[in-house]
Amino acid sequence: MKHYIKGHLLGVLSTAVLFGLVGSPALAHHGTANVYDNSKAVEMKGTITMFEWTNPHNQIHFDVTDATGKVTSWIAATEPPQVMLERGWTRRSLKPGDQVTAYVFVAKNGAPVGNLQRIVLADGKQLGTGGGAPAPAAAPAAPPPTK
Repeated sequence: MKHYIKGHLLGVLSTAVLFGLVGSPALAHHGTANVYDNSKAVEMKGTITMFEWTNPHNQIHFDVTDATGKVTSWIAATEPPQVMLERGWTRRSLKPGDQVTAYVFVAKNGAPVGNLQRIVLADGKQLGTGGGAPAPAAAPAAPPPTK
């Protein structure tokens, strides 16, 4: 009987350790609500310096110049590459030197990092991530003149 209890206890402990090891990666993935202010995306006009197409999240590096001329380098994360492909992005969607308007859920601690909501290229093309509020619709065309 003593060996049965000892063997049973060893089995239970081994199972607990196994579940702990398997469950750790799932717990390691984080949400963004505690890091970024997801209530509103901040609009920033800037210049792309680097676009990293990589797992677990793409990274968009861009410089923003404020009214005083001070340049701040920002990094905005997106969804993983496979998700972004499904949303119309490619690894060549952004190039260094591209002028963009980025809408970013910024870090609550004031660091120049955030989670990208969408980005508008100089030609007006919008690339979104599917997160946050939808991109605004284009302004309706003016009605035809009445006679």
